[in-house]
Amino acid sequence: MFNKLIVALMPLAPRFIVKMISKRYIAGEDTASAMVACQQLKQQGFLTTVDILGESVTSNDQAREARDSYLELIMEVAKNNIAKNISLKPTAMGLGLSEDLANEYITTIVQKAHEAGVFIRIDMEDSPYTDQTLDMYDRLRIKYPQLGTVIQAYMHRSLDDVKKIAAITGNLRICKGIYKESPQIAYQDADEVRQNYLKLVREMLVSGAYVGIATHDPFLLDESLKIIDELKITKDKYEFQALLGVPIVKRLEALVSMGHRVRIYVPFGSEWYAYSSRRLKENPDVAGYVLKNLFVQN
Repeated sequence: MFNKLIVALMPLAPRFIVKMISKRYIAGEDTASAMVACQQLKQQGFLTTVDILGESVTSNDQAREARDSYLELIMEVAKNNIAKNISLKPTAMGLGLSEDLANEYITTIVQKAHEAGVFIRIDMEDSPYTDQTLDMYDRLRIKYPQLGTVIQAYMHRSLDDVKKIAAITGNLRICKGIYKESPQIAYQDADEVRQNYLKLVREMLVSGAYVGIATHDPFLLDESLKIIDELKITKDKYEFQALLGVPIVKRLEALVSMGHRVRIYVPFGSEWYAYSSRRLKENPDVAGYVLKNLFVQN
C-alpha cells in the first residue's frame, strides 16, 4: 500500500526530486556520461553493458531516431577502452508498431555491431513481445553469433524457452522479471520465481551455454555459486550481472575478487524521467526499494 501511494504521488513531485532519485541508477543523459561511467566501473574490475533509455516508441520517426542513436553508440563503444557490449529494447525500435520495422532496424544495428566487434543483447520486455523477440534472436544469431537475449524467470514458459536456447548453446541473460503479468502466465510467489530461476541457470550451465546471472538477490547469488561449484563450471561460461547503483557493491566486488566476471548494466539518455516513472508504475514494489536505497550506504 505504501509503495503504491508513492507511485500515485510521483506526478506531483518536482522533476528535480525524481532526477535525484534516478541519478543513482542512470549514468547521465548523453553518451559521454555513459562512457565515463563505464571507464570508472572498469577501473573497479567490472564489465559493462550500455543501454539507451527509451522504449515503446509511438511513431516510425522515433524508432528511426533510436536506430540512429544505437548506430552512433556502437562506434563510441568500439573506439573506447571498455567492454564491447550493448543492450537494446525491441519496442524502442518500433516492435509495438510493426514487426517488420523492428526487424529491419535491429538487423541493421546487429550487422553494424558485428562489423565493429560489439556484442548486442536483445532485451526481453512484457509478454506480448516474447515470441517476436525470441524469433528475432533465433533468426539473427545464425549469421551474427555475437548476440544474446534475455529470459525472465517468473514466466511459466521460461524453462521450455531456455531449453531451446541451451540446445543451440545460445547466450542468455536470466533475470527475475519486472513487468506485471497475470497469474495465468507468470509465477506470483517470490519463492516460486526463485526456484524457477535456479532451474534456468542450471539448465544453461549443464548444457555448456553461456549465461548471465542477473540478480541482486543474495539467495540467488549464493545458490548459483553452489551450482557452479557442484557442476565444476569454468569461469568463461558465465557472468554475474547487476544494475548500476544497486546497493550490493561490496558483494559484487567480492565476486570480482574471487575471479568471477561481473557486468554492470549502464543505462543513459534523455528519457530518464519516463524510464523512472514507467518502471515504478509497472511495479509499485520498486518504489519502496528505490526510496529506501537513497539512504543506504554501500
